[in-house]
Amino acid sequence: MHKARPGGPSRTASITPLNLRQIEVFHAIMVAGSLSEAGRMLCVSQPAVSRVLATIEARMRFVLFERVRGRLHPTPEARRLFAEVQPILDGVNRFNAVAASLAEHGEGKLSIVSSPSYSEWLMPRAIQRFRHRHPSVRVNYRPLPFDALLPYVAQGGADLCIASMAPPDGSQLRAREIGEGNIMCAVPRGHLLADFDELTVDDLRGSTFIGYGGDTPFGRLCAQFLTSERGTLAPDIEIRSTPEAMALVREGVGVALMESFGYTPDGAGDIVLKPIRPALVHKIYLVYPRQHTMSTLAKGFVATLTHLLEKRVS
Repeated sequence: MHKARPGGPSRTASITPLNLRQIEVFHAIMVAGSLSEAGRMLCVSQPAVSRVLATIEARMRFVLFERVRGRLHPTPEARRLFAEVQPILDGVNRFNAVAASLAEHGEGKLSIVSSPSYSEWLMPRAIQRFRHRHPSVRVNYRPLPFDALLPYVAQGGADLCIASMAPPDGSQLRAREIGEGNIMCAVPRGHLLADFDELTVDDLRGSTFIGYGGDTPFGRLCAQFLTSERGTLAPDIEIRSTPEAMALVREGVGVALMESFGYTPDGAGDIVLKPIRPALVHKIYLVYPRQHTMSTLAKGFVATLTHLLEKRVS
């Protein structure tokens, strides 16, 4: 029958688990080689370290250090445990680093999606301003077509979404209106309509009209404007989003309706933007998963975006 060596562990002995502070003290003693040096590492007194070591050995039910001529010599059991300590302390350090990052600026990364209409000016400008305040934050941004946008957010693909439509009632998403703008008509510079103060649907007849699919949110919104006593104006060229409309108008292909936050206000270049009559308003929505609470980082981005919207309108 095998016997445990004096002071060694018994195979039938049960131990009381150590807490993180006790593990930290054990690590410091192993690294420093003495109680006094371990105390200096931990900024505590030598007697305090000695008391913790006594508690550790009582809980372990075996000796960790042999005292020889006033010095500590780790036992084989101590050396075996020391091999397991560093991953634990590395995990604690990572925990504290994440906690510090959260306290400063959230998770350190932010995933955003938006309607394509906002990808030319609104979202790039908001991201630029946000990154100026939080230069260490990584931002993942992508515009998505309307039929992929809300499902992507519902499945947890993004922290938040800036959309030109609200999700249907009963969905997994929440929506909050954060701004609104006016529908404008984009006309190539030099076009006959460029000298008009404002445009009606009948003014657009006779020009190549670039319109949106009737199944798109913007197409449904513009339908209110495109009907008069002379009937409904059908598009000569059908597109899906504002960036496509802007590209075609820049090339002089025709005229198109667009959201006021869908173009660069100071860089329209070869495009003239005209108000329409009757005026038509479009809403801007913040959309995010219903089951998730927005992070501090996401709330900071929304505040930046909201301020930008208010400044543009004022």
